[in-house]
Amino acid sequence: MYTLTATNKPECEQFLKIRLSDGEFQTIDCFIKDHPDVTEDFLNSCTLNYRGRELTYKDYEDKYTAFSEKMEFVSFRKPHIILEDSVRAAAYFTKKAIECLQFARFFTMKSSLLLDTDYNIHWSQGYVPQFLFRCIYFGTSTTWFSNAFDQVLQSVYWAKKLYTSATARNAQPYDDTWDAKKIMENCTYEFVVGALKARGLTDCRKHLTTCSSKIEEVRKWAHYIKHKGGIDYKYLEAEAPFAMYFVPVEEDRNAGSLQSIPRVLPDEKYRIKDFKSPVEIDIDEKLQSLVEAHAAVFQCINETIADIDYENYSVKMGGAQ
Repeated sequence: MYTLTATNKPECEQFLKIRLSDGEFQTIDCFIKDHPDVTEDFLNSCTLNYRGRELTYKDYEDKYTAFSEKMEFVSFRKPHIILEDSVRAAAYFTKKAIECLQFARFFTMKSSLLLDTDYNIHWSQGYVPQFLFRCIYFGTSTTWFSNAFDQVLQSVYWAKKLYTSATARNAQPYDDTWDAKKIMENCTYEFVVGALKARGLTDCRKHLTTCSSKIEEVRKWAHYIKHKGGIDYKYLEAEAPFAMYFVPVEEDRNAGSLQSIPRVLPDEKYRIKDFKSPVEIDIDEKLQSLVEAHAAVFQCINETIADIDYENYSVKMGGAQ
């Protein structure tokens, strides 16, 4: 009997190292052991090395601040009084879209944070927990971007009363007995852009189709997370320390003996592999996709607000309409 013992570690464990200005680079668990009482001033005298790229801690903080400032907030003031029910519902979904975009922005920023503080994620545990949370934040941000776009679709669907062209699952066309839940169920991307095209609302349709094409990859990630068991993240888990194969044995009918079968290396098709998601992401490589998704949804929300023109439906204080 043979006993095999093997140890393998995730590649991300060695992604980030830190040093004092005159010291050697160390993993964060070793660094915090040697310097247990780190302060902001102390860290400003340090240098980080992340995946072969060096930068001072101060430069790292400045870059993080600049990164966050690139992702703007939508400015929207919902009119106090809107008499038309459908436009009032559209305003509700516009506010929801903005809220979702803010959540997406927050988690994008958290995913971009190379090194969280020791009191948030203990450095003594090494870099793997830091990278794990960054991956979690990455996936969470994708779902919020997708949710934000879905809310934009709802705002257009209600503001333009596209639901009046919808049919229920029993093929019955819309009538005024439908409640909000039943109306909302018919709001899909395909239906909205199709109804906009049928009604000649080309500008509004273009806002949505342009945004959809720009966030297609992010929406695909979100779809896998919600409906297909998730996505995988490169470098987060250790690879298997050795490969296993099964080799089917076929009896040589002529020789009548298994010994006559030539010994060859196992075919790769017989390798025993763990199942993995068909979507595997390097979060550092794909982080820019989240930034671009933010810009696309930000623009789409603003264009939709302008297109709906909520002020045109509002009751002005003092009696003017």
